[in-house]
Amino acid sequence: MNSAIPMEGPLLDIQQALQKIIEMGNDGILVFDQDYRVEFANQLASDITGLTKSQLVGSDFRSLLSLEDRWFLAALPTQMRLTANENRRVCTQIKIITATGALREVEISLTLAHIEGQIKTYAYLRDLSDRIRMETELRKTNNFLRNIILSSVDGIISADTKGRIVIFNQGAQRMLGYTAEEALREVPITDIYAPGLAKEIMKQLRSPDFGGSGKLNHTQVSLVTRSGEVFPANLSAALIYDEAGLEMASVGIFTDLRERVRLQRELEETHLKLLQSEKMASLGKLAAGVAHEINNPLAGILIYANILLEDTSPEDHRRQDLKAIVDQTLRCKDIVQGLLDFSRQTRHRWVMTDLNQSIRQTIGLLGKQALFHHIQLAEELDPDLPPLIADPGQVNQILMNLIINAVDAMNAAGTLTLRTYPLPDSGKIGLEISDTGCGIPAENLSSIFDPFFTTKEVGKGTGLGLSTVYGIVQEHRGAIEVTSRVGQGTTFIIRLPVDGPGKEVSEE
Repeated sequence: MNSAIPMEGPLLDIQQALQKIIEMGNDGILVFDQDYRVEFANQLASDITGLTKSQLVGSDFRSLLSLEDRWFLAALPTQMRLTANENRRVCTQIKIITATGALREVEISLTLAHIEGQIKTYAYLRDLSDRIRMETELRKTNNFLRNIILSSVDGIISADTKGRIVIFNQGAQRMLGYTAEEALREVPITDIYAPGLAKEIMKQLRSPDFGGSGKLNHTQVSLVTRSGEVFPANLSAALIYDEAGLEMASVGIFTDLRERVRLQRELEETHLKLLQSEKMASLGKLAAGVAHEINNPLAGILIYANILLEDTSPEDHRRQDLKAIVDQTLRCKDIVQGLLDFSRQTRHRWVMTDLNQSIRQTIGLLGKQALFHHIQLAEELDPDLPPLIADPGQVNQILMNLIINAVDAMNAAGTLTLRTYPLPDSGKIGLEISDTGCGIPAENLSSIFDPFFTTKEVGKGTGLGLSTVYGIVQEHRGAIEVTSRVGQGTTFIIRLPVDGPGKEVSEE
């Protein structure tokens, strides 16, 4: 007996050490017999199940499993019924019913062994709740970020180091016209840029001079759509590195600038029109003043020249000189009258006016002239065109000036098209006069309504025709614009309000 006593101390120490090791592990440990009665439980198993160790020991292991997982024990494969010298292990994921009745996800690893003729099962439990929660949160975060990327108004595109696109969001699809499947399958990143631009961007990304190495601050680039359209976009880009600091991919955020450029162009055009209106108003006042000052001396010159002409016999050599004075004075009076018309210093008669009828009257008058003999006329006059409040004399002046200009531009041979149409949503009607003539150079388009601007030879035009048209359209609260291509022709587009300038309407 005494010889055995010294052995109890070391054995107890070993058992206590083993117990500490078991309690220090990361797994909950349960040992149950072939009838599923628990014989041992460590503290972590107690923590996982919510039952004390004393409650666990003696309990039926199957009662800890959810109903759908109890098949796991019953279905242990036959090969798990071990021979005396074999140990086998099986792992799976199940749900444990805790003391509160809640289900807890655990990973279970079972080892069966023969010990002294009995089958013992060692169950190692690892709580997956934290890992599942982290995976769920990570999945939610990834889905959230993915939705942000996919739903962004801006185009977001990422490509690997070989130039293959790996991210192509909805904004990029709208911007470039490719589907995501097409872009990821068959479109290299170089194809979305103007030629040579992709290499330049990568060079800037790797340089510290454009926002820091690996970054590219806002810069304007030219992108190419699926249909081949080249358009401007703003780009911010970055390189993505792996843990070793090697390049993995690049990502770019693209903002479509087409709408911004269009609005900027419209703003500039509106600004130019405003300047043009202000310039025309100033010139109108100047022209009115000059015309009134010139009218009186011209009248005197014309009267005295006519008196002298009447007193001169047909054989007098001075008669031709006097006739030249009268002709040139009358020409000056016409110029002055044009200035007055341009400056709107004449009285008007506002009546209900049929634009289609005015066009037919003007064509009927001009069409008889030799200048129109080789002109093909195309009339596209809307029969339901509403009448408008206007000065019919000034409407005829608009038509006369534009039609004669069109015929001159065609050198008396070509097609003249007159088109009218209602613009019901705006309360206006439209008038278009098109020719197939020589066209107007782009550099002259901004000056054609200026007084005295003309491309005709000296003596063949005063440069007041289009200025007068512009002034009349403005007084009618309308708008006029011109489109032209050199060698193809010119179209004047006029829009006039049906209710006129808001002046009192005269009775016919």
